[in-house]
Amino acid sequence: MLTKKIAGLLAVGLGGLFSMVGAQVVVADWQDDIGWTKLKAEMGDLLEDGTGLSVVQVEAPSGDAYLPDTSLDDFLGKTFIDGTGTNAGSSSHSTGVARNFFSRSRSIAPGIMQITGYDANDYLDRVLGHGSGADPLPQGFDVGNHSYVGNLSDKVAAQDILQRFDFIIDRDNTVMTVGVNNGSTKKTPHLLAHSYNAIAVGRLSGDHSRGATTFYGVGRYKPDIVAGDSATSFTAPRVAGAAAILKQAAVGTNGTHAVAIRSLLFAGATKDEFSDWNRTSSQPIDEVFGFGELNIYNSYHILEAGEFNGEINPFGNSVGRVGWDLGSANGVDDLFYEFEVNEANPVVDLSVALTWNIKVIDSDDSTDIFNASTGLANLDLALLDPSGNVLDESVSTVSNSEHIFLNELGPGLYRLRVSSDNAAEFGLAWRMTSVPEPTGGFCFVCMSVVILCHRKKRND
Repeated sequence: MLTKKIAGLLAVGLGGLFSMVGAQVVVADWQDDIGWTKLKAEMGDLLEDGTGLSVVQVEAPSGDAYLPDTSLDDFLGKTFIDGTGTNAGSSSHSTGVARNFFSRSRSIAPGIMQITGYDANDYLDRVLGHGSGADPLPQGFDVGNHSYVGNLSDKVAAQDILQRFDFIIDRDNTVMTVGVNNGSTKKTPHLLAHSYNAIAVGRLSGDHSRGATTFYGVGRYKPDIVAGDSATSFTAPRVAGAAAILKQAAVGTNGTHAVAIRSLLFAGATKDEFSDWNRTSSQPIDEVFGFGELNIYNSYHILEAGEFNGEINPFGNSVGRVGWDLGSANGVDDLFYEFEVNEANPVVDLSVALTWNIKVIDSDDSTDIFNASTGLANLDLALLDPSGNVLDESVSTVSNSEHIFLNELGPGLYRLRVSSDNAAEFGLAWRMTSVPEPTGGFCFVCMSVVILCHRKKRND
């Protein structure tokens, strides 16, 4: 495992090491496993590929190198910007990550053409402003990937970095993927897996760090989602590529919002690959596999089903049996999403994901000083049966996501209920299937969707 001291940050007691998380081995059939092959067969040339998006790739340096090898045919015609500006050359690790993220041969998002690369030390120190204490620099990327980890003895410094990272994700509406560490005996790394607003990615095999966060919000389980490859360095950019497809496909709708993308990815994840996947009402996701395995086929079709309004009236108009919402909780009124299950189309699996951001507030007007405080709304998710009783619920008091996954729903009118103790914007996504989820290549059979009058229109 290659390591490098965090050169720019030792002066403030950051000590410790950044680690690149693994050497790449090409994994066959991963596109089948995440449903992309089936989706591509359906959509053909109409399937989005990340065209028009601007992305960022942040890398722990190997020696001084942190950029991919831009001379390769895989990256022909793409524009690479050296954000750090040292022109230090390429690393094999960065090249492997880039291949999974946006290359022509190994990525599901080869249409990504503009990439900015940073040395992780420079990114945390200068771009996030940790070294200077100034505000994080404006970014504006659509999607970003961080395939490195760090564990810091100075928790105050680590929390400052994490607050700054969550701040830019929320401010700039960027979907950020981060790798957890490799090895099932490892604990959740401080950087950047302890982030609230990023997506922490593990491995399909389960051979990655796991367990609860230990500071900056204790008790949140990571990773959030898993994908197949030889190391988390290379599963994280696979999820980033999927996020890029969704973000391009959502243009003109509220689905471009980062919290909506997270909910789409999480609701689309599959579980049948894991014999012991488990959640409880207070622990929304499995402690090893999170929401499950990435499945772009599911997530894409949830997006395409359309956005639906939540209703304050619990007996409002029905939503589709597949769909999503970028909603706003006011901290007082519950929001309801009613759907019907009939005898002709019994539901085998119901997957619902609710996500929202932690809010990081800078109370100093000067761009030279970043004085952060955080606020996290507590949102709850419940499934009400035809009689209005709570059939299942997800009510974590520490997480910024909730999840319901349930097998078999009988006929009747059901309602999803979103509750909040404070105002918050959230992403909600749901899907129902009529056949079990097979391991590996997943065949999604969507039930007939009842689309009534409260489906939202695309934005102008």
